[in-house]
Amino acid sequence: MKRLFPIFILCGLLASANAQQVYFNNRYDYNESAEVIWSVLESESGYICAVGTGKILLLSLDTLGNKVWEKPFGKPNETYFAGTSGSLVPTFDGGYALGGSVDDSTGNNQALLVKFDATGDTVWTKRYGGAGFDTFRQCKQTPDSGFILIGATSSGGGDILLIKTDSLGNLQWQRTYGGSGNESGLTVDLTIDNEYILGGYTNSFGAGGFDTYVINVNDTGGFKWSKTYGSTEDDNAANIIQTSDSNYIISTARYHSNIFSTNDRKQIEVIKIDTSGTVIWDKTYGPARFAAGPNDIYELSDGSFIISGQINDASSVLGQPEGMLLKISAQGDSLWWRTYELFPGPSSQNYLRNVQPTLDGGFIAAGFALPVSPDTGTQDMWVLKLDSCGCAYVGCDSACQELVGIEETTTPASLTLKIYPNPASGMATVRIPNEEQGIKNYQLSIYNITGKQVKRYAMQNQPTLTINTKELGSGLYFLRLKQEGRMLGSGKLVVE
Repeated sequence: MKRLFPIFILCGLLASANAQQVYFNNRYDYNESAEVIWSVLESESGYICAVGTGKILLLSLDTLGNKVWEKPFGKPNETYFAGTSGSLVPTFDGGYALGGSVDDSTGNNQALLVKFDATGDTVWTKRYGGAGFDTFRQCKQTPDSGFILIGATSSGGGDILLIKTDSLGNLQWQRTYGGSGNESGLTVDLTIDNEYILGGYTNSFGAGGFDTYVINVNDTGGFKWSKTYGSTEDDNAANIIQTSDSNYIISTARYHSNIFSTNDRKQIEVIKIDTSGTVIWDKTYGPARFAAGPNDIYELSDGSFIISGQINDASSVLGQPEGMLLKISAQGDSLWWRTYELFPGPSSQNYLRNVQPTLDGGFIAAGFALPVSPDTGTQDMWVLKLDSCGCAYVGCDSACQELVGIEETTTPASLTLKIYPNPASGMATVRIPNEEQGIKNYQLSIYNITGKQVKRYAMQNQPTLTINTKELGSGLYFLRLKQEGRMLGSGKLVVE
């Protein structure tokens, strides 16, 4: 049986797949505190963000970027951290889970898993670890409705921490990985053979300094292999996911001080590796800069990738960091690169921590922005709604927008596909309504709950299609109907 990827973009039925593009570039404040959005997801009514602000805050926005509600989580006299990019995940029951950490009143840092319902209210909370330092950086749900969480622990001087829980957050097993130096885990993904691929950094192994670090473990955390990638200097940690061709892709940054001037130190890097960690291709993007840091990477339905992060071309950290999005092809070729800012001041800071594709073909990106005079205000949450070219407004890239057919005019609402039986345990039939209007050159794509395409079918001159659900595996799937690249309809299928 194929595995079920546990993170997804919450895909409500696509009410207006070809509707007018929505753009916004907004800041949000919570009690004049310093906030960071670490994760953003599309929900059925808009977007939901996980925010770190001393407490953990869930922020709900509508499709136009207007604030709907905000709900803080945390006890007095404790400091909470909302994981890192992609740590907020939708759960199979329609709620959310978040892996992070809490610094309690005694100075201990414990790893934290919080389960929320669909409205952002807390269902349960679990803490892990004892005296010392334990933290979760990323959380994903597993096919058995449990959770896999990666982070770091101070045991052994600093090791990667991996924990598996059941659906209620009860600990099932715990593993640490590391050498004599320092290791930390950043990202985790489930593999197609029900194992785990871990990304982080190490200075125990590799070429020198801190190196990009990847570990493959089995379904109970047993070590299989590890690889390091990097220079003799300090390189960034690995953001890693499994790709639709069953290989892996890593976004990181390479240190280049031994080649460039002292002000040109980091360069965005993406590495494609096979299932044994052997490099398929390794590419860098843009010039070396004072600072460059990709925060996540996401595979899109056509096999291309979107990467979020920030760059700083200045000669000091007090320069002007800008939010960055990079889209590359399946072969690693650069398709477009854009930078974004909320505050234009010469010393203000603009960071993008997470990006997700949206059902209208565009992107939602989020992070934080810190104003420095002449910009005013506090460090605030920052959310951008962009089109499929990464543009924050129509016309920012006329060639790209003409290529993908972005228009300002609205088009008819999408179809709702008829799927039966649903739930299904064997064969399921998909029917296009209003078939009397003609069926021509339709494509039906099926996505798992990570948003990764797992099947694609041609529906030429036929209103129905029969699917063998045993080829998918149990779980929730999203169906999208396209014609000549245009989104026409959608539906949901539950496979038992």
